[in-house]
Amino acid sequence: MKNRNQIVVGKFNWNRTTHYLQPSTLHDEAEKQETVKLTNKQKALLNCLVDAYPNTISNKEIIQQVWGYEYISQESLPQLINRTRRTLEDHDKIILVNTPGIGYSLCFEFAPEEPVSQPKNTPEELAPRLVGTQNFKVWNVIFAVALFATLINIWETAKAIYYKHDFEQVLKAAPYPEMKRSNDGKITLTIDNHECTYYKDQLLLQCP
Repeated sequence: MKNRNQIVVGKFNWNRTTHYLQPSTLHDEAEKQETVKLTNKQKALLNCLVDAYPNTISNKEIIQQVWGYEYISQESLPQLINRTRRTLEDHDKIILVNTPGIGYSLCFEFAPEEPVSQPKNTPEELAPRLVGTQNFKVWNVIFAVALFATLINIWETAKAIYYKHDFEQVLKAAPYPEMKRSNDGKITLTIDNHECTYYKDQLLLQCP
């Protein structure tokens, strides 16, 4: 994949968003070369030629894109071309190419897209993830316990509501008539006209 903002032009690498030409590593003399700064007009000129690639752009279009509605002389464009060729060290005029009667084009290459390497996780980077995972497990356990306790409470509440009616009936029930208690723990009472005996120590009720 090509990087549309990074181009190789002559002996230089140029990021189209900046004014600086960096020595290209594709040339043996890169270490001897220095960074070169473009003027605003040179930057605008190169950008309009790159945008027009692979076509040749007319002198009129170049003037419109570089100077806009600013008044210029007939020598302004040729002078800009010559200054830019000197900056690019284009002594043979093979980078800024003139097509007589038409205009100019730029000989360049788009720089390849640099692959983005994925950094390996260091122990320091993994530590927060491990702590986060452990905290997640702890919270899962707490949630499970809370859910179990809530279900038990709901069950007990349902039982209480279910037996509420029976409890109220017992609480409001009238005592059996003619109930007699003896010293040996026996209770004599009348149930449906039958005399019954309740042995409290045995929890036993006998009716004839």
